[in-house]
Amino acid sequence: MSTDTAGRLQGIAFRAFIALVFAFLLLPVLIVLITSFTPQSFPVIPQEGFSLKWYDELLTDEQLLNALTVSLIVATASAILSAIIGTIAAIGFVRGEFPYKEQIANVMLLPMIISPVITGIALVRYFSQINLPSGFPALVLGHTVLSLPYVFLLVRSELLTYDQDLERASRVLGADPMTTFRHVTGPIILPAILAGAFIAFVVSFGEFTATQFLIAPGTSTVPVVIYTMLRTGLTPTINALSVILIVVMLVVALASRKLSTS
Repeated sequence: MSTDTAGRLQGIAFRAFIALVFAFLLLPVLIVLITSFTPQSFPVIPQEGFSLKWYDELLTDEQLLNALTVSLIVATASAILSAIIGTIAAIGFVRGEFPYKEQIANVMLLPMIISPVITGIALVRYFSQINLPSGFPALVLGHTVLSLPYVFLLVRSELLTYDQDLERASRVLGADPMTTFRHVTGPIILPAILAGAFIAFVVSFGEFTATQFLIAPGTSTVPVVIYTMLRTGLTPTINALSVILIVVMLVVALASRKLSTS
């Protein structure tokens, strides 16, 4: 067998392997998508016909719509807070000099490393000490803690890699620090800030484990409501909601990718 033929066969085998991996990863999503259009009361494959019945039911399900509203509010608020706090922290860690800077930076990444169960318990204990009520305040602050490291990492990496001579030139030309940040540093790191905010939104929107400790009546998020519904039985309404969430997450992911590469 010639070298060219062997190379082509290896390429075909590699592409086939990649296709199998993607098929394995996407098959559950495809099943959810297909069964969301079933006319039957229980999602099965093969299904009999095509129907938008469960999407109609989703639009009239007050519990799911309320949970969706709560998730959107909490995810948006925590993403904004994470973007603000994470950017300020990243600038402080890159520009400032203080003892144990790297060790403290590693501590800031702990919410990404330790179990959300431990984080949830710790947040509940802390919020009870400062008399912070459960519900929206606890959810927003708790999700900010969980999503902040992503913004911090992205903005810090951007600050470490871009040319700081641009800032020095701005200062030499007479600009004060705020003007330099507004016209030089800010526009350069803005894609990283926005990408981090989008990731924070996705993390908050899908967070379930720690959220269980922070909710109050009327402030359940979508993951918590879905889990509660699954305990009583799987219905195609959950699949319809899942399809909508998948579409939302895809839009957010594509927007984040576009911003991070712009």
